[in-house]
Amino acid sequence: NEIVELQKLWKTIGFATKKDNNKIYERFRSACDLFFTNKREFYKASKTVQDDNLQLKTELCLQAESLKDSNDWKKTSNELIRLQKEWKEIGPVQRKISDQIWKRFRAACNEFFENKGKYFSNIDQEYDANLKKKRELIELVKSFVHKENVNDNLNALNEIQKEWANVGHVPYKMKDGIQKE
Repeated sequence: NEIVELQKLWKTIGFATKKDNNKIYERFRSACDLFFTNKREFYKASKTVQDDNLQLKTELCLQAESLKDSNDWKKTSNELIRLQKEWKEIGPVQRKISDQIWKRFRAACNEFFENKGKYFSNIDQEYDANLKKKRELIELVKSFVHKENVNDNLNALNEIQKEWANVGHVPYKMKDGIQKE
């Protein structure tokens, strides 16, 4: 902008002496041309770097998208966190594409982490339901009335024990206490 303003000002000044006019104009023109050549080269190099960055970020998007449906929660979490760190280390891309590529990457990461959150939310509810079932089985054993036939007693208790084993996991903090009880 400053160079363009200087060029406008140049046009308003008028001519120098015949002897110096062409020489002065060539010097001014040469300086302007050099500036604009350097400017073009700068933006061309900058665009090349941004294009390279776009390629790298697109590859990260593809990797994140390939992981978004994974159920290997720990390994995939670590991998996506690594990809996010790598994303930050890559330089900028063209402004007009920046938001679009970022939203694509974030969408893949968010989908995985939302699925992970839902899974563990459901697991907690499942563990609580399992705890309730196991407490009911404990009460069943406590209230068990022995019959005269030892085999009938043994079969009934074995059935309760099988049911106990099939119930599944309880919250980790309750595991030892419920087993002991």
